[in-house]
Amino acid sequence: MLEKKNDMMAGSFLPLPVSYILHSNIPLLEKSKTASDAINAMKENSCRCVLVSDSKKEIVGLVSKTDILYKVVSLHKSPNKISLQQIMSSPIISIPPKTSIADALALLEKHGIRQVVVSSGPDIYGIIDREDIITKMEKAMVETSNAFRTDSPLCIMSPLSSISLEDNKSMLICPHCNTKYDDKDLLSKHVKSIHT
Repeated sequence: MLEKKNDMMAGSFLPLPVSYILHSNIPLLEKSKTASDAINAMKENSCRCVLVSDSKKEIVGLVSKTDILYKVVSLHKSPNKISLQQIMSSPIISIPPKTSIADALALLEKHGIRQVVVSSGPDIYGIIDREDIITKMEKAMVETSNAFRTDSPLCIMSPLSSISLEDNKSMLICPHCNTKYDDKDLLSKHVKSIHT
């Protein structure tokens, strides 16, 4: 654990793989479960979202605290009566565990999403979210600032990270037919019209 902390302080934070910061304790609930069930699962697991599965235990969506706030609470609907299928985001966007934090952050910004699933093939490793990245960056900046006071020079960002962000093309791929899209709304319309 100490080695992991030193890696995040020294040299660069953004070029590290997302496996350094992912949450692996994300609950999986069936799409027939309610928003109330999702709230309880998030509370029990200290997380901000749940993954949603179909009857075959295949992941078909994601429900976040924000989804519940905007799609249930703000509309004065009962969390006990709204199924996860009604409010889930689908299809979900995923990235491999070796993706850099910088590239993941660029993907989140490009598609206006707060979290992304970290997976390889059918294996789900966890989720990273924008708030955690920002919090860890702030912490690294504070630690870097404190290090300057002790005459131990550190750098938080690689000078090449902005170049790699510009060169990286964030494409979304349909999980059913591998068609590529550069916009999450287009991919969502494709999945709903062709694959459901």
